[in-house]
Amino acid sequence: MSKGRELLVGFVIIIAVAVGVGGTLWLKGAHWGRALVPLEILVPNVAELTPGDAVVFRGVRIGRVSSIEVEPDGQAVRVSVNLEKTVKLPEDAGAVLAPESMFGDWQAEIVSRSHYPEYDFYAVPRSASSGGVRVVGGYTLPELTRLTASAEEISTNLENLTNRLEMAFSQKTAQNLSQAIDNIEAISREIRDLVNQESSVARNVTANADTALTQIEEASRVARRSFERVDSVLREAQLDSIVTNVRLATGSIRQVSGVVSGSSEQIQSTLTRADSVFARLDRITAQLESGKGSLGILLSDSTFAVRAEGVLAQLDLLLRDLRENPRRYVRLSIF
Repeated sequence: MSKGRELLVGFVIIIAVAVGVGGTLWLKGAHWGRALVPLEILVPNVAELTPGDAVVFRGVRIGRVSSIEVEPDGQAVRVSVNLEKTVKLPEDAGAVLAPESMFGDWQAEIVSRSHYPEYDFYAVPRSASSGGVRVVGGYTLPELTRLTASAEEISTNLENLTNRLEMAFSQKTAQNLSQAIDNIEAISREIRDLVNQESSVARNVTANADTALTQIEEASRVARRSFERVDSVLREAQLDSIVTNVRLATGSIRQVSGVVSGSSEQIQSTLTRADSVFARLDRITAQLESGKGSLGILLSDSTFAVRAEGVLAQLDLLLRDLRENPRRYVRLSIF
């Protein structure tokens, strides 16, 4: 082999090594001459996240994951990342670990917690730090395998539920359901009729209430007119004349009372005479009831009454015959 060819092979080997070393350093996120800002993320788990994966903020890659370690107490995982110094993170910053693509690559996205209130970020105080390095809480989205397992579990549960529904929903169940629907329809009709009846009753009550209100308004108008008349009487000073008339009437009544009291002796004597008259009437009534005297006999003896009735009847016949045949009893001759 010639010397020139050996130099060419050595040069190619050196270039290949340099390209390999540079590519490796680039893949590991090496930043030559640029200052980086360390940041630590605490999450319950990291799923498929690995060192070297990208760190994204507002859709722009700003760093890479440097290391992943489990906390000594085993309650969380600490993810260390390196960010560019020029990036200013929000005060309520958090990290969301999610798949970067459908090919298994993951990333850590720096977000504001207020934009994702539904995510349960790991509880870390806003001012928390570890050795001067800021610490934020993170939330890990379920990976595809877990979603698939969950979907499979949901599918199994749906299948079991479908089988139970098929077992429960028999022909008899369908008939019962149809009967229940008919019953509900009948109940609905009855409720509709009841509502219509109640509405008619309510309308009648409303009409009666309107009538009552009209009467109350009319009565209030009458009362208002009466009050106005009383007010006018008070304004026109008629009350004084009324009081004067009442006083005069009271005096007249007092005079009448004096006259009545003055004639009380006469009334007493009149009452005494009336008592004597009533006593005589009692004695006469007792004699009539005992059958004494002509009136007593007339009242107590029925035969006397019958004979008197016969005499009166004959007298009546005589008078009638006298009116009909006066010549039989009276003869008038001149000359």
